[in-house]
Order: sequence, then structure tokens, then C-alpha cells
Amino acid sequence: MSRHSKNNTANSVFTYAEKKMLVKEYGVKTARIGQDSQKVFEQCVLCLSTVKEPVSCLKGHVFCRECIMSNMLLQKKSIAAQQVNGE
Repeated sequence: MSRHSKNNTANSVFTYAEKKMLVKEYGVKTARIGQDSQKVFEQCVLCLSTVKEPVSCLKGHVFCRECIMSNMLLQKKSIAAQQVNGE
């Protein structure tokens, strides 16, 4: 194998013809990622409703206090059950 073929990173993932087929089937990227598919800042990440008693994590995700507490308790119970079943 030649050195060029080992280091060739200039090729795209799709060929030109494949990209054209995707545009026909799925539309352009701006049409697929519209305003309806994006979350509003005031929405809870878990329940997707307007945040009540907002709490945020270090990464900036916003949650309702009740949603995040119930989710954390559920995860804790799930981990405890897995540890009991695993032993």
C-alpha cells in the first residue's frame, strides 16, 4: 500500500451522487433542523415543559427541581437493584 493511501483523509464520507440522493429523500439540513426540533431555553430537559423551580447542572442544562430529584432517586434505585442482582 502506498503512503498516500494510508494518509488519505481528503475524501468525504459520501460521494457526490450519494449526497444528491440524500437531499432528495431527506431534504436539506436547514429544513430538517428547524425551530420546531429545537428545545426552548426555559424547557426542562426531562419533561419538556416550562421549568418550575429551575435547577441547573454544571453543564448548563435546566431542570425542574421535582423532575431532577425524582430522576436521581430512580437512578439510585436502579443502580442498587443491579448491584443486588449482580452479586
